[in-house]
Amino acid sequence: MTTIRQLIQTSPARANELFSKLVDTSENAVKTREKLFSDLKEELEALAALEEQHLFPVLRKHKDLKDLVRDALNDNKATRKLLAELDHTPKDSEEFAARVGELRKVFQQHVRDERKELLPAVLKALTDEEAGAVVEKIEAGKAEIEEAKRQEAEQRRAEARREREKAEAAQAKIDAARRAEAEERRAAARQAREEAERLQQAADAVVSTAWAAPRTAEKAALTAQEIVRSGVGTLSEVAQGTTERVTQAIGLVGDRNRDLTERASQNMRALTESGSVLARTVQDVTSEWIGMAQERLHKNLDAVNELARCRTLPDLLAVQSAMLRSNMELTLTNGQRLAELSARLVEEASRPVANRAQRSTSRAA
Repeated sequence: MTTIRQLIQTSPARANELFSKLVDTSENAVKTREKLFSDLKEELEALAALEEQHLFPVLRKHKDLKDLVRDALNDNKATRKLLAELDHTPKDSEEFAARVGELRKVFQQHVRDERKELLPAVLKALTDEEAGAVVEKIEAGKAEIEEAKRQEAEQRRAEARREREKAEAAQAKIDAARRAEAEERRAAARQAREEAERLQQAADAVVSTAWAAPRTAEKAALTAQEIVRSGVGTLSEVAQGTTERVTQAIGLVGDRNRDLTERASQNMRALTESGSVLARTVQDVTSEWIGMAQERLHKNLDAVNELARCRTLPDLLAVQSAMLRSNMELTLTNGQRLAELSARLVEEASRPVANRAQRSTSRAA
């Protein structure tokens, strides 16, 4: 069992150890200073409280010990004052180190006074039973303080564990949401690519149709032109043979022959004009088609660039919808324009040469 002598002599050991560690810290070790000072403050306050609760009331019963008790209480008061000042002093300042040194001197002087003056007086004044009761109460008080500190530490660990679990759960939700969002973006991008491919296939089909239309119209125009040319040639030959026979039969060669020659020349000019008009019409259709293809290519490239710049799912869907609508509108517009040009080409190809010849005759007149 611990005696009163052992208690007074060993109680300051923990405080002296904390003082040594705190004095050795630098101004940059702020966190370390804060932790060591907190532990030192708890230790000094506990020592003072245990003496005032269990030792000093017993000593006050002896008149010759009252002065010693008063001096010990003053030392405790000075210790608490310095602790309060240190609590508000910046831990990275020179002032903190200076005040720690001052507190250490006050505490060490208090320990020396207790060992040299208080302890002999206690041993002389108190019976073994009284001294044993004081020691037992102080030991029980220390045990209560340690248990309270242990429970507090356990509570802090439990709270930290709960906070950590909450943080992990929140992070798990965030990670799940991010994965879901990433999957949605990938699905939307995949859908956009598939939709773009379908649109491109539709556009290629329209372009193929548009390309075939002028070629078909051009072929029809050339066929019509060939038919007209052949027909005109045949009619010219028949007209020429008939004219020669009639001229020979009736002997009217002069004026009649010149008239037939002029008409044949007019027919040939009409035929040449027809070929030029058809060629210009085919050229117009081809130029129009090339312009449409270039316009679609530029719009599709712009749409692909906008898709690449999208960062959110709503933006991606908006660009995809706009791209689909633009392609459909352009497809309808281009189809209608190509149909009109093809119809004009066929009309030019099938228009009778005689009409053009008639206009040429009118202009000549």
